[in-house]
Amino acid sequence: MDISKKPTVSYFYPIKPINIGTPMVECLNSYLKRLADAHNVKLRTLVSHIIFLHPEKRNLLSKEPQQGSFINQTSYYSMAKSTSIIAESLELLTLQKGFKYMTMLTWKEVVYSQNLYKFHKKWCPHCLDEWKKVDEEIYEPFIWYFDCATVCLKHKRKLEALCPNPKCRREQVAIRQSRGHCYACGNWLGQREYDFSEKQYEITQRDEWINKSIGELLQVAPYIVPPTIEEISLMLEQYVTVLFQSDHRQFCKAAEIHPMTLKAIMLRKQRISLQALLSLSLYTKIPLLKLLNLSYKSSNE
Repeated sequence: MDISKKPTVSYFYPIKPINIGTPMVECLNSYLKRLADAHNVKLRTLVSHIIFLHPEKRNLLSKEPQQGSFINQTSYYSMAKSTSIIAESLELLTLQKGFKYMTMLTWKEVVYSQNLYKFHKKWCPHCLDEWKKVDEEIYEPFIWYFDCATVCLKHKRKLEALCPNPKCRREQVAIRQSRGHCYACGNWLGQREYDFSEKQYEITQRDEWINKSIGELLQVAPYIVPPTIEEISLMLEQYVTVLFQSDHRQFCKAAEIHPMTLKAIMLRKQRISLQALLSLSLYTKIPLLKLLNLSYKSSNE
């Protein structure tokens, strides 16, 4: 099949992505798991096939596709070329839209992915139980994958990271195909399996600020013009001058970055970390979206 000819009939089941344009948008990894389950194939097999059908596959495939560099934990939700190819292919193979907004591809020019994600899953047991109770699709919101996102704002509680089964207690590998159940013992990961005190559910103002900020980034992704490193560098220069009276040391302390890192960003040689943007937003009490001063697409785009 040549997807460069833009098929008019869905090659895969046309499963719809969940909650695009909201803070709880599904991550690409989760969608691929649902698609693999629907076709009764392994996740790795599905992703290999998706990339094999893309015209640029030669840039990614090794001599042994099963060991190809694109089959790794970050390929499904990072900002790598493989992620972009998977997102592009899925639009043509399912006739659904918006897969890049289930990743951080919108921000790839300005945010680097190092230490951005957890390679082990986190989840809100209350969310899982609520979805199961009303027979909604069990999925994995993208926000649960961010290293610095540690709480569920809806239920005002910390996200869990270990199987509640006392005989298991394993971390959940992100790449595993299970959704809502422990990949090792099969145990349900909902709230009824936990028996913790309410004190363990307390969250801080910092937790709330960070989670809300990340959720807003995910929510606006379909509607903004992707920012450039030039725009971010100019923005930082302005804040150093106006908010910190040109005190680079104080700015670096607020953003929790090294002075050499700031210099590299100013010279347009390095992208900034999401954690630095969040720290700066929290320090200045300026909402992240306002801090970034984003441009929005016209209504006909």
